[in-house]
Parts: sequence; structure tokens; C-alpha cells
Amino acid sequence: MSEVLQIARKKRDDIDIVCMSGRLDANTALDAEEILKQWIADGAVRIVLNLKNLDYLSSSGLRILISAMRGVKKKQGDMKLACLKPSVKEIVHMAGFDRLFSLYETEDEAVEGFTCIALDEKERRVLDTIASTLDIDEDRRRTEGSLQQSENLYRAIFENSGTAMAIVDDDLTIFLANTEFEKMVGHTNKELSEVASLLSFVVRNDLGIVAEFHDLVRKNLDRTPKHYEFRLKDREGNIKNVYVILDIIPDTPRRVYSLLDITELRKIEEDLRHELIRKREFIILAAHELRTPLQPVMGYLNLVLEDPDSYGLNADAKTILGKCSKNVDLMRDIIEHMIKLSGLGYGPEQMLPRFKPQYREISPRELLISYITVLRCSSDIAVEIRIRDELKLITDSEYFYLIIQSLMFTIIRYSKSPARIDISHHGDELNNYFTIRNSSAVIPQEIIPNLFKPYCVGDESKLLEKSGFIGLSLPVAKQMAEMLNGDITVTSNPDTGTEFKLILPRSDTPG
Repeated sequence: MSEVLQIARKKRDDIDIVCMSGRLDANTALDAEEILKQWIADGAVRIVLNLKNLDYLSSSGLRILISAMRGVKKKQGDMKLACLKPSVKEIVHMAGFDRLFSLYETEDEAVEGFTCIALDEKERRVLDTIASTLDIDEDRRRTEGSLQQSENLYRAIFENSGTAMAIVDDDLTIFLANTEFEKMVGHTNKELSEVASLLSFVVRNDLGIVAEFHDLVRKNLDRTPKHYEFRLKDREGNIKNVYVILDIIPDTPRRVYSLLDITELRKIEEDLRHELIRKREFIILAAHELRTPLQPVMGYLNLVLEDPDSYGLNADAKTILGKCSKNVDLMRDIIEHMIKLSGLGYGPEQMLPRFKPQYREISPRELLISYITVLRCSSDIAVEIRIRDELKLITDSEYFYLIIQSLMFTIIRYSKSPARIDISHHGDELNNYFTIRNSSAVIPQEIIPNLFKPYCVGDESKLLEKSGFIGLSLPVAKQMAEMLNGDITVTSNPDTGTEFKLILPRSDTPG
């Protein structure tokens, strides 16, 4: 038995006195009903309910009294109510139960007035009807209470979500908005109720976007994207970029709009775009300034090398100047890489046309042989190419050449003299794999994670000592491979040396 209702039973001759104290309501009614049913089943059919200490009686309690009355009447018994408090008596009177129960001021009067009254069929139908009505009424009250509780819960979630939210009717009229939405547009809910439409806050050029998406969600809920962006104008005329998630409330014509202010995010993106443009312009300018002084150097070298006898060059001098000429060519390649690096940050669609991949069929072996001629002027570098003559590849020949060149530069820089480099190929159904390996080259493990990051050059002093410059081409090579839908991987350790692997898709058409 609940702590807010106490039931006690005593006997006076053949009459059962049942005393109730506390509250007889929805929380205690079921327990009370079970107790009374058990006592009636045990033979208590002449009952006086002493309600002297009963503080509250609800409709559930009234139903229990009716149920008990029906139980004793079926056994030719009767039940009296005694000692009702004014508040409880008023409830009994309001329910019309004073016509069903005999009410007494004292317990003694109830006992003295006790008589056995048989329950006829008319009385039984009346009691059954009243009990059913009370059951229905109680169910309705509980349902209304649950609905109210659910509504309060969803309103609390709606109000405290931390995101601007508005419920909008099918004609885009604002039905309900939370505090965050009020802050976003600068209007109170009362003011919003006077606004004709959500479109009142949309920038003119974006009106069509909002109306179109609202209509699409109504027509096709399954396939239509439910998020988009538009520009919102608040009360003060400030323009805000908002990201919108739109969904429909089931079985209603209303939509829920969740709006996130992304104005700062768009500003950061715009600032970053301008910064990338400035960086690109600077790199192009720097590359131009670096390339300009190389032009006369190349001209003089070519002039001397084309007619060495006129300038009294012996074989050693010719070889040295030939190395100088090749290194000038390599420097020009690096400058071109810098220009490409300035464009690769935007993706292929923003790059200058001459830097976009141009796919055609190439012979990897022929390209590699032509590149290795650049290295043959060095006596401490030996290269073995193990690639079949008949192998053909659909790719950009310039990109392929520059990627291999970048990988070769790196592996030579970390090699012990003499450098012995092995270039091989194998393929599967999806990809071609070009492996460049040198067992004497070891790249420090702490450098490898950053090897393909822009401007990472490892140990600068050693690289300068090895080749005369540090280069910026390996990060560009990585991006070029990715633009060809491929990749570059690297492994290096003291036992096996260093291995670069260029992975390119095995396809007859551009990917």
C-alpha cells in the first residue's frame, strides 16, 4: 500500500468497518481495489467506509467505491459512507454519488442504519454504466496528461536545442520559432507572428532557392536533398550565410527549419582563397625572377658547347660544361614545378590549361631512357631499367617524366656513392606499379612522415652538399600523381635501403 493511503479493517458484530486515511487517487486506487476485492471475497458484504481521515478523493477513487458497491450488492450486501470531510463530501455530491451511497455523519449512525438491500437489475445497470463512464473518463485524463507531458518535453527540446529552429507552414508562414531563431533574425516571437512569411528574411536573389527547396520537399521526400544554403537578412539589415536542414513533420503540412549561421566560416574561406591567390602570384613572380638570369647562362653554354673547338675546349672542359648545362635544365624544371605548385592548390578545374594533364599513349621505357641520359655524365650513378619495350601507358608524358625525375633526385641525394638504382615495373588488373629502389639509400625515419609535405627538404646541409640545391619537387610529384588518379609510396630502412613506388591506374582512358 502506498504511503499516502492507509486502510484498516475492524468488526462490529457482522459489520466490517473499513477506515481510510490519506489520498485515494490514481496512484493508490489499484492497491485499494485489490484489498477491498479480497475482503469482499472473504465474506465482507456489510461494510461501513469510515472516511474521517481521507484527505482527497479522485475520479479513480470514485471508481473503486463503485466497484466495491457492485461487489457487495451481488452478494445481497450493502456499503455505507461515514464521517466524510467537507472537501471529500463535495466531490461525492458533485459526482452525484450521494444518490448511490448512504452518507452518515458518524460511524455509529451508519451502523444503526444498516439494512440489507437486494440489488435489482435496474440498479446493476446503473452501477455498471457509472463505473464504465468513470473508467473512460480516467483513461481520457491519463491520455491527456501523457500528451501534455510529451508536448512539454518536445517544446523544451525545441527551445533549448542551441540551434535556430522554426516550424513553418506549407505557405512558408512561421508557425513557431525558438529563442535562437529570434536572435538570428532580431525579432521576438510576438513580432514573428505578425510576419507573413519566412521569405521576409531571405535576400532577394535567394528567394527562388528557398521556395524551390520547400516545394521539392513537399513533392518528393525520399530523393530530395534536405539541406542547402541561403543568405538571410536580419532586422538591422545584416546579411548572414545560413546552412539549412529542412524536414517535414509527419502527418502535417508543416516543415521544421534548422538554421546554422556559417557567415564566419564563409568569410574564412574567402580570406583563404585570396591568400592562396596571393601565394600563387608570389610564386609565379619568384619563378619568373629566378628564370630570367638563367636565360643568358643557357645561351652562352649552348654557344660554347655547339662549337667547343672555336673556344679551345678540351674533352674535360666540355664534360664539365655539359654537366653545367644539364644542371641549368634541372633548375628550369624546378622553376616549372614551383609554378605548378602554385596551381595545384586549386584542383585541375582552376589550373592554367597548359598545366592540366594531357593524356596520350606513352612508352615508359623510352621516357626513362631519355631521362637517364641526363645522369650518365656522372660516373658515380648507375641505373638499370627493367621495363618491357612493349609496355604502353595512357597518361600525361610530362607528368610521368617529372614524377620519375623527382623520385630519382630524392633517392640519389640519400644514396652512398656510387649510387646503384634499379627501376622495375609490374602490374595487376587495376594498377601499374613503377618501383625505384636503391639498397644504399637510407632516409631518416623522422623525415619520412613529412617527406611529401610542401617545403619539407629534410637535412638541408646534406642535400646542398650532395646536389648543390635543395629542390621543392617531391611534394609536387605527389600531387601530380594524385591528379593522374595515382599515388606515391615510400619505404626506407638501413637493411633494405629506400624504395619509391609510383602507382598509376591501368586504364585505356583518362580517369
